[in-house]
Amino acid sequence: MAKKILMAATNYWTSPYQVGSHHYAREFARNGWEVFFVSDPISPFHNLLQDKSQLTDRKKINKGLVNSGYDNIQIYVPFSLITPNEKPVFRTRFITYIWHKLTMPNIVKYSKQLGFGYVDLLWFDSLTQFFWINEIKYKRSILRIADKFDAFKKISLNFKKLEEELKDKTDIIIYTAKTLKSYLRGYEDKMFYVPNGVDIEHFLNSKKDIPDDLKEIPKPRAIYVGAIEEWFGINFLAEVARKCTNFSFILIGNTNIDVSSLKKIPNIYFLGRKDYSRIPAYISNSDVGIIVFDVDHPVVSSVNPIKLYEYMACGIPVVATRWEELEMMESPAYLAEGVDDFVDYLNLALKDRNKEKYISYAKLSSWNKRFNSIIKIIDIK
Repeated sequence: MAKKILMAATNYWTSPYQVGSHHYAREFARNGWEVFFVSDPISPFHNLLQDKSQLTDRKKINKGLVNSGYDNIQIYVPFSLITPNEKPVFRTRFITYIWHKLTMPNIVKYSKQLGFGYVDLLWFDSLTQFFWINEIKYKRSILRIADKFDAFKKISLNFKKLEEELKDKTDIIIYTAKTLKSYLRGYEDKMFYVPNGVDIEHFLNSKKDIPDDLKEIPKPRAIYVGAIEEWFGINFLAEVARKCTNFSFILIGNTNIDVSSLKKIPNIYFLGRKDYSRIPAYISNSDVGIIVFDVDHPVVSSVNPIKLYEYMACGIPVVATRWEELEMMESPAYLAEGVDDFVDYLNLALKDRNKEKYISYAKLSSWNKRFNSIIKIIDIK
């Protein structure tokens, strides 16, 4: 009989940001597990959002209009009358703890109808869905921590309390960055380091034809793929782009902060969000992958960046701002101390044609290898 896992994930299945929970879900499925992938909920209040593109995708999943692509992965986005967030009223302890009781249909009953009322493994990437720990039966439970939650400006005190509860109640804590070890002090007996990884097959073997919106952008191209959030180094990139006019800087991903200053710089190109299936084509038709984070932002110190592995899986060199976790990864990336350093490394990377060096590093970091590490840790017979 197939083993079962319920994955409480922050991101929805078809999100342009395919993170650890997505990749692990596929690995569990490929290894014969039945997977129920539940992402964070939507509510009527989400209709007030200015950008409804992701909401549209999430509604389709809620209505059962999207297939996971796997016979043994069921995906779902719950609909609740109200959901917790960082806004006043919505961040209260009451809503944080009872929103799941207001889901239509009731999410716990629905999971049991699908056969996931008792699972071999209960997996948490999402704090919002902490309620599962009390609502279904399971053999083992995992909390996977990829960031210091209290470093985010939008995280409320109630979510911090949820994190502490889940740390106490789950059987295993997986942490993705060595710099998170001190953050988890007191849980040494059940915490294990398993860093992020890369879908090697996807980035090595996907179609690499040059996308239409990239064709007219002059080479050499430096590309950034990912969310543009509060920890993105806007001023840093502006200085780099002004000093490095021989490069075109391509930014792919949703923009959630004010980037008006960058849009005035002629060699910076915003291409918006792209489907995950096309990301390898954008990276492979660029010359350098860049990671431009504000190293003074408290989130950054514990980031083990998936994009570094993905750039390298496409065989391109990487130039990044330097922070502690990146140093500890011992990758062949160029780590810059400041703007001038970054510019020098960009030009140096342009001459670096050793694709195999980068691909080899990425191959050591496949999600399959990470999955095998976790299977040994959970030890479910």
